[in-house]
Amino acid sequence: MSEKIERIDYRCRISMNKEPFSVALIKYIKQKNDISEREKVLSALSGYWLPFALRADGSYPDWELKQSARNAVYKLKLHIAYLSEAFLLEDFPAGSPTIMTAQSMVQQMISDVHIASESLIEPEKPKPVVNVLPEQQDNMVETMFGEAM
Repeated sequence: MSEKIERIDYRCRISMNKEPFSVALIKYIKQKNDISEREKVLSALSGYWLPFALRADGSYPDWELKQSARNAVYKLKLHIAYLSEAFLLEDFPAGSPTIMTAQSMVQQMISDVHIASESLIEPEKPKPVVNVLPEQQDNMVETMFGEAM
């Protein structure tokens, strides 16, 4: 008999100003295409925040935290390459050495939030981080949530 996997339910409701970038982003995320809404959102969240969540949990060994961070960096690099290729960003090749310290990144995020809240022009919203290699198997979400996507 197979073991029943416990599930976790998470819902997020966000209310935002109906600005063109926000509308386009939400429409794209909800769009039913090769990548489901669930996959777009969970992939983006895990790429940005999973290593921090595991560290904050406090029950994961150092090697597992580092592997999670490596996986996140790999996913983000794949998405950078995908963006560069999809939008022909010749001035920002995927392999370009753009090094930003964690401190300067946090300062940039804070200043972006500050500017966005006081300005009528909101900075462009990032697209979800997705796996661009169809043969790549990533069961991290399945492991976390107990079901295939």
